[in-house]
Amino acid sequence: MVLPGRRVPRPVRPFVHEVFHRHARSGPERIALTCGPQEWTYGRLDAEANRFAHYLGTRGIAAGDVIGICLDRSPEMVACVLGTLKAGAAYVPLDTTYPAERLRLMVSQVPSIKLIMVSADTAAMTTGSTAEVLDVDRLWPLLDRLPEDAPAPVADSDSPCYVVFTSGSTGTPKATAVRHRGWFNLLSWLVEDFSLGPDSSGLLLSPAGFDISQRALMAPLFAGATLHLLPSRHFDPMMAYRVIEQRRVRTLHCAPSALYLLLEGVGAAGADALDSLDFAFPGGEPIVADRVAGWATRPGGTTLVNVYGVAECTDVSTAHVLADYRSYATTGVPIGRPISNVDVYLLADDLHPVAPGEVGELCIAGAGLGAGYLNDPGMTGDRFVPVRVGQQIVDLYRTGDLARLREDGELMFVGRADSQVKIRGMRTDLGDVEAALTGNRYVSQAVVLPSRDGGQVTGLVAFVVPAGNGAFDPHMVRRDLQAVLPKHMIPAQFVPVGDFPLSPNGKVDRLALALRVSES
Repeated sequence: MVLPGRRVPRPVRPFVHEVFHRHARSGPERIALTCGPQEWTYGRLDAEANRFAHYLGTRGIAAGDVIGICLDRSPEMVACVLGTLKAGAAYVPLDTTYPAERLRLMVSQVPSIKLIMVSADTAAMTTGSTAEVLDVDRLWPLLDRLPEDAPAPVADSDSPCYVVFTSGSTGTPKATAVRHRGWFNLLSWLVEDFSLGPDSSGLLLSPAGFDISQRALMAPLFAGATLHLLPSRHFDPMMAYRVIEQRRVRTLHCAPSALYLLLEGVGAAGADALDSLDFAFPGGEPIVADRVAGWATRPGGTTLVNVYGVAECTDVSTAHVLADYRSYATTGVPIGRPISNVDVYLLADDLHPVAPGEVGELCIAGAGLGAGYLNDPGMTGDRFVPVRVGQQIVDLYRTGDLARLREDGELMFVGRADSQVKIRGMRTDLGDVEAALTGNRYVSQAVVLPSRDGGQVTGLVAFVVPAGNGAFDPHMVRRDLQAVLPKHMIPAQFVPVGDFPLSPNGKVDRLALALRVSES
């Protein structure tokens, strides 16, 4: 089963930062971004980014290099992103909410990182890195003497533009690179299909390392609108309300769980603060329509677009505009149809197409296909594969997600074929958490399973065989995990057991443990 996306011509030079530069040339006095009381115009942001790009050039940074950005939300963070792109390099956002040990492990997976930009507040998070670390507060005043015009372009459409991380089954995060042409195609689809323009301001509120955040960061600037930065390291619903209401934010890209917090955090009064939103693009996990229906269906309500995708294929591959809320209670919300220039295949285990209505593995091809996993050719070869379709050989990415095609041509997400789950929109491999637990001094063996509410993953449950003969203290284990895992990957519940139930073939009977989770 093949679902082709609509074919839309793209320019020979599909560069997001060049579109931003054209907006800056045509309207330099328009506000490009805000962060609390700070406001930068398009002209200033472009000039600051150009100076940073020239600085990177003096350091020998070239296409194929990677610049780490370990900064809290700030105008300088955005200028570093744009300047890195203008220099022809790719940026890797390092999430400042993550434990320092996790960040160091992530950096070690990208040997091409040449520099890491930090501030006084984040410098300690990169201690021990082999890459050179630069303090943006000290560097920025020195950039004034560099040219403020754009440097000569050096990247091509297949060059990586950014690198993000996904959870890995061995306990090591996997770095995956997105290409310029894929990112340009995604943002062009957003602008074209939803008529986004200079009034389509947006708010960046998700963690910096999240793939959704790259879309939220650049979509407003690509449309010539204003990007608003939540001036807080952590997600603060009350602060988000204030920014949305005071700045009249029009678009929002976030995980459904963040949208629920905004809608339910302070009741009806909070929902009223969201009246300015024209569009919300929730993605990263299945959306529960009942939790948004009352707000979205009010007169003049916000249009919700359920987007599906993976980090390896530029974040969004299919989309569905929510409309028939009454039907979603029984059918679930579709993940829709392929976006422009992206093709979706539903394949059986032998990589042959399944029949209409049958469940198959969702595979992605076309403009969104990424550059693979950095420093892991084996994993790249397993997931990025050539497949014969008719008389053609097609390069595609095997997502591991299962889906089926409805009679109306809409795709329905069915589940995972492996041990990955989405927690608050962030993909998590259960093996990654199990590896952290079995490396803990208090744990001998561990099996981690998701807990669900209404079919949605709400957290993790860890079944553990304690190490030694001492009493098991989950508080001590949780404290240790906080130093090595991000918050969403730490189990909410620990269940000590003497041993694990086994299946007839001698393997751990995860189904029996899953039944214990569902009964609790």
